[in-house]
Amino acid sequence: MQRLLARERLSLDEPAEDRTCFLSHVGAQPRLVPCPWIGHRDLVYAMALANLSPAQRHALANAVLIEHDRDFGVGRLELRAMSSGLPLGGSSLLLQPRGGGLRCLYTWALGPKATSAPCEWLLLRAQPGWAADHRPPELSATGLSTLATLGGEVIVLVPSAVAALQVARLCAGKIDVAAHPRFSPYIEGLQPEAPVLLWPHDALDGAGLRRHAITAVALVGAPERVRQDAAAWRARRGGERSNVEVVEAASPGRIDRERLLAFWQACERPRVLLRGDPQWATTGARWLSEQGAEVEVAGAATQLELL
Repeated sequence: MQRLLARERLSLDEPAEDRTCFLSHVGAQPRLVPCPWIGHRDLVYAMALANLSPAQRHALANAVLIEHDRDFGVGRLELRAMSSGLPLGGSSLLLQPRGGGLRCLYTWALGPKATSAPCEWLLLRAQPGWAADHRPPELSATGLSTLATLGGEVIVLVPSAVAALQVARLCAGKIDVAAHPRFSPYIEGLQPEAPVLLWPHDALDGAGLRRHAITAVALVGAPERVRQDAAAWRARRGGERSNVEVVEAASPGRIDRERLLAFWQACERPRVLLRGDPQWATTGARWLSEQGAEVEVAGAATQLELL
């Protein structure tokens, strides 16, 4: 299957100048290299709100717009985008060689209402909501309100614009939120002086936080690197005597183990290629194997070649 993708002109969430890239979710791409892009209509419209370079905006203007559950093709591949259950046009992608062969379902992230499809291979990215043995409690508006009552402001560190939007929707009508400029184009009703700030995992040391009186940090879907960064940041603000509380939470609106198992079974129990954070991939692969799945874990080098 890896050789199949390596030979084709299609890449998945990894834009490259010499390949056509399928964009599955806003923020799923580590670097948004200008090249031929394909994405769901809602995703492309959402990306138009971001602060793009002229070259990126030119690529976006020429992007191919697709709809869910409609077939299209790139090179020798027949493709179908399907809803991942996440906002902003989030999509999984079903791939199959023209004329038949292995069917592969590529996913980047999944919500509880993700569309399944029969396939021989399922490409999963390990996520803490189902891959971690000890899943943190799901983030709630009530919990954020409780943290905000301590005084000061609460920072919610999230991995992507999609997660930021899900948190903002969770808080709508319950507690006001503000957001980092990277996320603000996608969220309506932001309040600049709100007690809850939505912030990227990689911007904790940014200048934008220096004027804020922070009393708590909620780590949403945070890998070990982000947890270590948060601990170091807290130490710089007063060490053990710092009054900043750091808590972990699962992202709202994401699939858990029970729903992932049902999704895998609805896909007719395919083999699983698991990629992503090594710690989550290890525990996720063990759990999937216990459920009867045949699992392969993609290391970092294999993952880059695959995508």
